[in-house]
Amino acid sequence: MSITNTALTGLIAAQRGLEATSNNVANAGTDGYVRRRVVQVEGVTVGTGLTADLGSGTRVVGVERMVNNFLTEALRGTTSSGERASVLADMAARLDTLLGNPDLGIHNSIQAFFSQAELLARDPTSASSRQQLLAQGESLAQRFGQLDSQLRSLDNEVNSRLQDAASRVNNMAAQLAGINAAIGRGASGSNDLADQRDALLSQLSAQMDITVIPQADGTTNVMVANGQPLVLGLTSASLELAPDAFDPTRSSLNIRFGSESRAIGPQVSGGAMGGLLSFRSAVLDPARRDLGLLAGTLAGSFNAQHALGVDANGNLGGNFFTSPAPTVLQGAANTGSATVSASIADPTALQARDYELRFDGSSWSLRDAGSGQLLGLTGTGTPGNPFSFQGVAVVVGAGAAAGDRFLVRPVADAAGRMGLATSDPATIAAAAPVAASRALANAGSAGIAMAGVGDITNPALRQPVEIRFESAGTFRIYDAGNNDLSGPLAYTSGADISFHGWTARISGTAAAGDRFSVRATAAGSADNGNALALAGTGTRGYLGNGQVSVDALAARLLASVGATAARSRQDSDVQSALQDQTRLDLEASSGVNLDEEAANMLRYQQAYMAASKMIGVSDDLFRTLLGILR
Repeated sequence: MSITNTALTGLIAAQRGLEATSNNVANAGTDGYVRRRVVQVEGVTVGTGLTADLGSGTRVVGVERMVNNFLTEALRGTTSSGERASVLADMAARLDTLLGNPDLGIHNSIQAFFSQAELLARDPTSASSRQQLLAQGESLAQRFGQLDSQLRSLDNEVNSRLQDAASRVNNMAAQLAGINAAIGRGASGSNDLADQRDALLSQLSAQMDITVIPQADGTTNVMVANGQPLVLGLTSASLELAPDAFDPTRSSLNIRFGSESRAIGPQVSGGAMGGLLSFRSAVLDPARRDLGLLAGTLAGSFNAQHALGVDANGNLGGNFFTSPAPTVLQGAANTGSATVSASIADPTALQARDYELRFDGSSWSLRDAGSGQLLGLTGTGTPGNPFSFQGVAVVVGAGAAAGDRFLVRPVADAAGRMGLATSDPATIAAAAPVAASRALANAGSAGIAMAGVGDITNPALRQPVEIRFESAGTFRIYDAGNNDLSGPLAYTSGADISFHGWTARISGTAAAGDRFSVRATAAGSADNGNALALAGTGTRGYLGNGQVSVDALAARLLASVGATAARSRQDSDVQSALQDQTRLDLEASSGVNLDEEAANMLRYQQAYMAASKMIGVSDDLFRTLLGILR
């Protein structure tokens, strides 16, 4: 009878092995399926002596998932990194296309504008050239506005995609908590539940970086970002998007567990959400500030030069472009009643930064809004002595409370607010404010040329004066009333002669009695001195102590975004390759190999047949024994 019992245990074990093998084969194409293997142990032997030595067959004690936890965790990590890199590369490439497109980008619009300024310099009296410069200026301002609007659209898209990802995460977190509950109460099909759990964790890692902590009872806890629990036993937290602390049009990422909600956006670095947040903070926001700085610098430098000229009506030039004021945003958690206003004090000192003003109850401090770096701050914040930093002046009203914060954005919104300050072609200041001429009766060969205007605010700038040489090496400057204004001055050929805010140069050999006049440029003048200077504004240094020009800023913007797009694309390719390799390694370790399953099927089939044969032999022996006894 022991032979039959032993053979029967082998028959059952072989049957279970065939069932496990057939299930493996059936799920060979199922995503997330981990192959099964029956776990056999030797049967418990009862008795002594020979009976105990011979054994009592086998027992199937369970079905094991052939899972490699290290490779599973590695795949979750590469999935998170790969998805982050993919999203970042995709968004950066779109931004690069937007800004660098030869037809739609900003560079061509800038070049077309300055090319038209050059055409005006060739014929400053041309009404058509003046009108075309206004049209190109309007087109340039519109292009800046369109690009700013498109960058805002990308920002809105990030908000929408974050909301969609948060909904996915919340749904998966709830499912994981449900699986924990089923596993905790010992529900049947625990291996199937474990497969579902691992598949959900893999999908979850594609959305954000997570930390998985297995528990002794078979359940799993999941942490996100800085250790905040997403799934804790049978309970799941939820992600939610809240308005930004300063900008209500922008969403920040929070996690809510019970009644407590915490911001986790800065700590989320992986998955699609990490890619979106990284794109917004490290690519989109800097690009928008750089675009705004470019717009502000172009408008500021062109306006500064335009103010040094005279228009067709004989008036000093005003602004050609509007100069947008900085944006100031109040912190949503502020409890005080103070208001803050900002203005541009020195456009040549501006930087592509946002700043955060904080009040601690007794004093104000300034930080870089991106890095949190503490910055220097001068002044008292009053209208007579405003806070001053990096080209910005800030006036703070009374009523601030401890903890109040304000975000100052000097250039981030400048591109969207750029426009023309004039619509009249006659107001374009193409001529220099003063013109110099040489008397026809001069005996010497010296000539005179205007070198520029140093102080447009000088009240005597346009008063007529005459330079008279007493000898070949000495001259005096007289006004229209024949009054000596300068006294005797030594003459050096080619040296600057600065007076009343203008600078002229006389070059060559002068003779006693030679005269040169400097007078206000008349209305309708064909002088193109300022038009030439306007055409060169794009390549002339303006920011950074005259070291950075409009062209350099435009090139820096395109190069920065282009380099980020290229780097992100390369990183995405690398992460994709790592993810593919890790997936192959895990598949080789835990996936179904049909060749291996075919071999197992033959092995279990043969074991089943052998066990069946042993039962048959046992039956024959038993019948023979009965026959002998009869």
